[in-house]
Amino acid sequence: MDEKRLNKIGRQLLVAIYCLLLFQLTYPFTAAYASNLAAVPSFIFDFEQHIPFIPWMILPYMSSGLFFCIVPFYCGEKKELLCYAKRFTFITLIAALCFLLVPLRFSFDRPQVENPLFTIFFSFLTEYDSPFNQTPSLHVAYACLFWSVLRWRFNGWKKIILGFWILMMGLGTLTVYQHHVIDLLTAFILIQLTFLLFPNATAQSAQRMTIANTYYLIGWIFTLLSLLCEAYVFPLIVLAWIAFVCFAVGYSYLRNNTGFLKDHQGRIPLIKKVFYAPYQFAYWMMWRFFRKRNHPLLMELLPRCYVGPRLSDSELVALGLSRDLVVFDLAAELEEVRLLGAMRKYYSLPLLDIAEVDVDYAHEIIDAMLSAYRNLDEHENMVIHCTMGYSRSMIFAILMTREFLSLDLNNAIDHVKSINRHMVLRGHAILLMKIIVAVRS
Repeated sequence: MDEKRLNKIGRQLLVAIYCLLLFQLTYPFTAAYASNLAAVPSFIFDFEQHIPFIPWMILPYMSSGLFFCIVPFYCGEKKELLCYAKRFTFITLIAALCFLLVPLRFSFDRPQVENPLFTIFFSFLTEYDSPFNQTPSLHVAYACLFWSVLRWRFNGWKKIILGFWILMMGLGTLTVYQHHVIDLLTAFILIQLTFLLFPNATAQSAQRMTIANTYYLIGWIFTLLSLLCEAYVFPLIVLAWIAFVCFAVGYSYLRNNTGFLKDHQGRIPLIKKVFYAPYQFAYWMMWRFFRKRNHPLLMELLPRCYVGPRLSDSELVALGLSRDLVVFDLAAELEEVRLLGAMRKYYSLPLLDIAEVDVDYAHEIIDAMLSAYRNLDEHENMVIHCTMGYSRSMIFAILMTREFLSLDLNNAIDHVKSINRHMVLRGHAILLMKIIVAVRS
C-alpha cells in the first residue's frame, strides 16, 4: 500500500475514532443527567397510539452501529472527511444541549419479544440505551448524515437497497418503541440546518443544494407546526400544504428542474397553480413590493432591447411596449402576464432563482437571444425579463452584450452596471459567466 493511500486511511480512522469518542463523552452523560431528575416529561401526538410495535425492525435499527464505524471510510477526499467530522460534531453537540435543556423520555411500554435473536438485541438496547435523550433523535440525524455520504458512492439497485435500509433504520426508532414522532421531526430540522451550515465542499452543485436544503428545512418546520395543530383541522391542512410545497420546490432545485411549473408556452396548468399556490403567492408578494427598486423598470440594454423585471400589462402599455415584441421570459416562478404571453414571438426559458444554470442550457439561451436581436424587424422591440430583474435577466444581459459588442467580460459587466445599478451578481454567477465565456471565446 502506497504512502498516500495509507495517510488517507489513517485520516479516516482518526475521524471514526473521534466520532466514537465524542459520542461516548456526551450521550451517556446527558442520559445519566436526565435519569437523575425528579420528573422528565414526554411529548406524544395523539396518532402515535396507533404506531405498531414491529420486533424485526430492531435489525435495521441496530445496524446504525455498523454504519457509525464504516461511513468515515467512504469519505473520499480530505475536504469531504473534514465536512463529515464538522457535521457530526455539530449534530452531536446541539443534540446533547437539547437533551440537557429540554429532557424528554419515551413513554410507551415495550411489548414482550419472543424471538430469541430479537431478544438479544432488545436486551442490549435496554441495558445500554435509555428512555431519555429523545429530542432530537440522534439515531435519525446520524442516519441522514450517513446517507449524505453513501448516496454518492453507490448506483443502481445497490443505492436503492442502501437507501431503503437507511430509511428502515430511521423508521425503526418508532416501531421498536425507542422514539416519538417529535424526536424524528426535530432530527430532520437539525440535519437540514447542519447541511446548510456545513455544505459539502466536494459537491458539484453547492448553490443549488443550499437552496434545496433551505426549502427542506422550512418544510420540516411547517410539518412540525402542522402536527402541533393536530386538534385543529384547518391550520393543520394549511401548514401541511405549505410543507409539501416546500419539499416539492426543494426537490425541483435539487434536480435542477427549471420547468417544474411552466409549460413550453410559459403557462402553468391549473393543478400546479392550486398545489403551488403558497409558493407563487410568496413570489408574487416579493415581485409586487421589491422589484420597484429598479428605476426605470425596464432598461434599454441595446437599441430596442430592454431588460428588467416582470411587468404588469398596464406598466408595459405606459412604457409604450404593448405590441410587436420579442419576449424572453426567464422567470420560473410566475406565469407570464397576459400581454406578453400573447406575443407571437414569445420564448419561455425558465431559470431557477439564485441557483446555478446548466452551461448547455445557458448557451441555448444566449444563442436564441442573439439570433432574435439580430433579426428584429424594424418595428419590433425585444424584452428580456426574470421575476425581479436583479440577477437572472442581468446575467444574460451581460453575456449577450459581451458577445454582441465584442467586449471582454469585465467591460460587459461594467456596461450593464452603468445601466442598472441594482444588478445583483453573486460569486457563483460570475464563475458561471466565466465558464460560459471561456467555452464561447
